[in-house]
Amino acid sequence: MIWRRTSRQLAWIFLTGWLAGSALAQPAGPASPASPASSAVRVAPAAPAARAVPATPVAPAAPAADLDPREARTIAADGYLYAYPLMVMDVTRRIQTNIVDPDTRLGNGAPLNRFTHMARLPDALLHDIGPTPDIDVLWSSLWFDVAREPLVIEVPDAKGRYFMMMAADMWSDVFAAPGTRTTGGGAHAYAIAARDWNGKLPRGIELLRAPTSSGWLHVRIALEGTTDLAAAQAFQADFKAMPLSSWQKKGATPQPGKYDVALPRRPADEQVVAMSAEEYFAAFAELAGRYPPHDNDTPIVQRLRRIGIEPGSRFEFKRLPAAMQAAIKEGVQAGQALVRSPAEPRAGNVGFVMPLKRRGSYGTDYALRARSMRAGYNPAPWVAALSDDMIQVRADTDSEGRLLDGTFRYEIRFDRRQLPPVLSFWSIALYNDREALLDNLGNRHAVRMRDKINVAEDGTATIYLQYDAPVAERTRNWLPAPQSGHFSLVLRLYWPQDAAVEGTWRPPRIRRLQ
Repeated sequence: MIWRRTSRQLAWIFLTGWLAGSALAQPAGPASPASPASSAVRVAPAAPAARAVPATPVAPAAPAADLDPREARTIAADGYLYAYPLMVMDVTRRIQTNIVDPDTRLGNGAPLNRFTHMARLPDALLHDIGPTPDIDVLWSSLWFDVAREPLVIEVPDAKGRYFMMMAADMWSDVFAAPGTRTTGGGAHAYAIAARDWNGKLPRGIELLRAPTSSGWLHVRIALEGTTDLAAAQAFQADFKAMPLSSWQKKGATPQPGKYDVALPRRPADEQVVAMSAEEYFAAFAELAGRYPPHDNDTPIVQRLRRIGIEPGSRFEFKRLPAAMQAAIKEGVQAGQALVRSPAEPRAGNVGFVMPLKRRGSYGTDYALRARSMRAGYNPAPWVAALSDDMIQVRADTDSEGRLLDGTFRYEIRFDRRQLPPVLSFWSIALYNDREALLDNLGNRHAVRMRDKINVAEDGTATIYLQYDAPVAERTRNWLPAPQSGHFSLVLRLYWPQDAAVEGTWRPPRIRRLQ
């Protein structure tokens, strides 16, 4: 009798186990609003046109049971650097597209797939345009979403005017750079399309295949000062963006955007750094399911799986062992410190220091990619242009490592044939201690290539940084500094030559005078 009861019990256990396995094998239905799958990850939903993310995320990745906490900490630190660009890009996208109509005056935002324009030159009285604004260009940008269909970009004939464009995916890598350097003059039309789009484009439209279905397009347009502003604005206004189906209808009216009053407006980097380790990696896992990693990211994706993080899966931080939770938290703190460190840490980072590594496309150099996208430059504080298009270098100290201070006078002396090697133009701009343009009587904020600075008989050229105006013959080379207090300089090279891109050209010293 005992044997028969035991047999019946075993048979019932096997039967219920088989039924449960069959139920798990069925496709998952949509998660209810109250389910853990819909509340565990605090990430904003995709924009209306984005490819839908499954309502029920994939089952969480199983962390390695035998993983040493020290190794978990290292993986978390490396993972923080790897994920950082995607996190910042997504928050920035949500902030800048949270608007009904495009801002066509200051370039502060537009609905998805529509241009926003900065159509005036910055000055010392213009605020809310970001740090260290570039005063030599007008700029335009848009956030694209091509999950449903391609986006057509119409570029007018530049007629000899220099301009550059860069299209970046959600990981901040530049995948296309149409412009004067690459495509020359003449009108052009491009279609940004998702990786899996297989349609046919109308004749005359060039395909730009985006690695992710969303991303950012940025345009910079050179101009020769205020007298050239109206012509540059007319060129800028002729840039058009329209979904392919609307473009084919010729004259379709773009739809207005939506404004969410509850959406935080804090800068993207501040929002990201305020996230806990759990929030950060949970949001990243969901976003990486929406915007797939690059093909060469497989090793870092495999490493992250060992601490329970996998693209498209739930990150269940609270189910991890306490030792691993602590290690991941420490790793996030280490990753934040790495993001704050110099883009290329090395001895002698004083004055102007040219980069040794190319920007804009990074491969697996995740540290450089993360460090290259942080506040400090405008109009593109988050995405660095390809080095072949533009190089910008900031100096906060003189060549002896002392902070730049308006109490002193400085000289930047270019030796013979040492002027910045460019095929378009260069400039050195000065900013005050708030990273804004310095208010001065002459509204002189930069020394530029077009200024035709005075060159001495021996072929040298000297720029004078000081509060008081120099003698008359030096005025053309004068860059007004504050009467006191810290200031910074930004050297910009548009369409730099190989010597600058490869780092063999060295900028001049910033010499403080006694």
